Parts: sequence; C-alpha cells; structure tokens
Amino acid sequence: MSSSEKFANFVHAFGAARLLLRRANQKGFLIEGLALYSSLTDAFLRIALILKRQLVKQNDDIDDLLTSQEPGGQFYTERQIQRFANSEHVIEDDLFKEIGELYDHRNSVIHKFFLTNLEYAHLPEILERYEKVYNTLFALVYALEKEQIERGVGMTRLEKSAGREAIATEVLKKIDSALKKK
Repeated sequence: MSSSEKFANFVHAFGAARLLLRRANQKGFLIEGLALYSSLTDAFLRIALILKRQLVKQNDDIDDLLTSQEPGGQFYTERQIQRFANSEHVIEDDLFKEIGELYDHRNSVIHKFFLTNLEYAHLPEILERYEKVYNTLFALVYALEKEQIERGVGMTRLEKSAGREAIATEVLKKIDSALKKK
C-alpha cells in the first residue's frame, strides 16, 4: 500500500469510527463505545502530530508510522503517541494526564475486566470524560488545519475534495467493504 493509500485509509477510518460510535451510543454498547473513543483519541493525536510537524517544518511530509502499522513492522504505540503529542506541545500536561488515565481505564476494561474491581456501571462516567477529550481534540485538529490554511503550509488545502457520495462510500468500505452506497 502506498503512502497516499495508507493516509486515505487513515482518514476514512475517522468517518467509520464516528458512525460506529454513534451506533454504540444509540444502542448502549458501552465497551464498544469505550474502545472507539480510545481509538479516536489516538487517531486525533496522530493527525494533530502530522499537522503540527508540517507547520514546524514548513512541509507536507507525513510519517507513515503515524498513519499505518504493517504486520511485523515498526510502529508507534498509543502511549508513544501520547508522549510525542505532549513533548511536541500538541497537548498540554493536563490533557496528557487525562488521556493517560482514560487509557488506563480502557486497558482495565479490555484486558483486565476479570482482574480489577471495575464495574460495567462505571463506564458511563468514563465515556463522558472521553467525550470531553474527543471534543477538545476535534477542536485542536480543526485549529491546526485552520493554521495550515492561513499560513499556506502543510497538507491542508482549500481545494475541492471528492464529492460527499464518494467519501461516504469509502467510509462505509472501512466498516465493511461489501457495503455499497445506494
């Protein structure tokens, strides 16, 4: 897969994750919602790092390790991404701490549900905290994109993008490649 294909897959996953999160919220699938919020947090930090690095370096380079993970290949863990975002001043210390705590909760639910005193009933409070982080990171990425447009630096362009229908089709393919937009 080429770098541009890896990046396109990464971007389309945002739309797919948001659709799946909406479904999880509507149906009350709390663990699925937790996993999706965690994935979206990681993805927002990765895209924010790309945007920030492009602003700093005044280029449109994209580190493939931020947007893909090859089987058996090198990759950045979620914790590494969190540390990069903090050390590169993408996020402040308080947000870094909150994301770390939420990630610990995610790990407890996913990996240690049987081993901790965590209860399913605790998840709504955790999900509310994740929603706040989600909104903060969404605004952060938006601000970085706006700065790129204003400065004419980086990958963000005011060019006409693919039509909504084409984008929706690609998002749905990320959920299930057999799905077709009608």
